[in-house]
Amino acid sequence: MYLVKNSPRALLAALIPLAVVEAVLMALAVAGGQVTDPVGVPAPDQILVLYAGRMAMNAALLFAGHLVLRQWAVSSRLAYGFMGGVMAAVSYGIAIRNHIQLVSPGDGTVVTIGLLPTIAGMISGFLYGQFAGLSPVAAVAGGTAPANAADKSAPPLVFDGPVRVRTSLAGIAIAAVMPAVLATLLPYTLLPVLMHGFEDKSTAHIFATLIPVQTFLTMLAISVVPSSIFMLCIHHIARAMGRRSALEYALIAGVAAFGCVMLLGLVVPLLSLLLVPATFCGAMMGALYRRFAGIEPVPLPEMVIASDPNALVGADHASRHQHGVILGN
Repeated sequence: MYLVKNSPRALLAALIPLAVVEAVLMALAVAGGQVTDPVGVPAPDQILVLYAGRMAMNAALLFAGHLVLRQWAVSSRLAYGFMGGVMAAVSYGIAIRNHIQLVSPGDGTVVTIGLLPTIAGMISGFLYGQFAGLSPVAAVAGGTAPANAADKSAPPLVFDGPVRVRTSLAGIAIAAVMPAVLATLLPYTLLPVLMHGFEDKSTAHIFATLIPVQTFLTMLAISVVPSSIFMLCIHHIARAMGRRSALEYALIAGVAAFGCVMLLGLVVPLLSLLLVPATFCGAMMGALYRRFAGIEPVPLPEMVIASDPNALVGADHASRHQHGVILGN
């Protein structure tokens, strides 16, 4: 039996999606406060303390959930993804209950806003299970040994049969976020121009805060479903071609993205400007998916129902290529 390791490094990597979501929600709260109540804008130290407190609570709950799964001898990435979502939702509920936030959500938006950190928490839990790695534990009579009882003498399990890349919903979700992330980087190149064009510098700062955040949320809403479908198609194309490496997945996804934009450019010529960004984004999505999907053994074929035992001969058998001849008058 194998359990997920205790890894501070994996915990830091897993907190990245939650850190991005918390930053987005914090930026929206600050910008909204500047518009509705410019006099009551919170100090930078207050914003930093609130942000650090939310992240510390997220980290503590995520690691506590990991310890619970270790005690239950659960190590599947699906379970870790579900655990991350539950812990992120609990952290969000605690923050709402104890007012650990800049602005309280409006009436009728508490659950809707909470979906974003919950989804990010599911990705974080999956990433922790992916990055932390597994450690063997010794089995004892009548049950399972404690999580810290590693069997150093037991040889690792090996497999030399055919393998293929897994179909991973979490891997698709992570890859599908990439277009929104890359699109969010573009507004930062335009901020100096926008800032220079505003006479009211306070207004400029409001827009400077909101443009990247709104770009991320907008792109996430409009691109996650098409990107997921695109990545699922790329995965099955690569599997049908027998390709398994990250480089091969990146090449196939990049070529497919280039072809899709070329076809769309015939309808909307302006989209031809996105050939290079779309190709790069597709390659990143393919490589990311392969990194997080993992491999699995090729399943055995289903059982054959035979009514005539004489028909159970191989494809290369002579009887499959020749016909018997009955000489008659």
